[in-house]
Amino acid sequence: MNEEVLFYYAILAGGIICMVLSVLLYFWLREDNGIEFSLFFRLVLLCLFGVGLVWYSAPSLKYVVYHDYATTKGVCTVEYNDESKPRTIDLYYDETGDYFSFLDRAELGAYGPDVPYTCHVTTTKDHEFEISYRIYDFKTDKLLYSSE
Repeated sequence: MNEEVLFYYAILAGGIICMVLSVLLYFWLREDNGIEFSLFFRLVLLCLFGVGLVWYSAPSLKYVVYHDYATTKGVCTVEYNDESKPRTIDLYYDETGDYFSFLDRAELGAYGPDVPYTCHVTTTKDHEFEISYRIYDFKTDKLLYSSE
């Protein structure tokens, strides 16, 4: 299982944990005489944050669980930002305008808009979460790097 799938499950689990924790803390901290408004407000925000994470990740759950992925193929350019934390690699498809970002570092000879590559990016069917990618040489179609 790669980092992107683990990141998806972390988002989903974090949302569920935030929702359950906020409800449990409400009943545990509530005394017979009530709860302070500021604490109640924080618990509501924690619950809403959890709902937001689940709302964002739940539509793609069936695609991730059943490995129902789509692959986007075409000519792309690779951007790599060495200064960002965490280090990311960005793939831009010039023809379609698609953009994909991965938490990875591909060892390629050159980066930037002047160096075209052929890329195969695997995403969920709804294109919300990136799964993996492969970078090929534009002229020879030789595999240069794979995140799988």
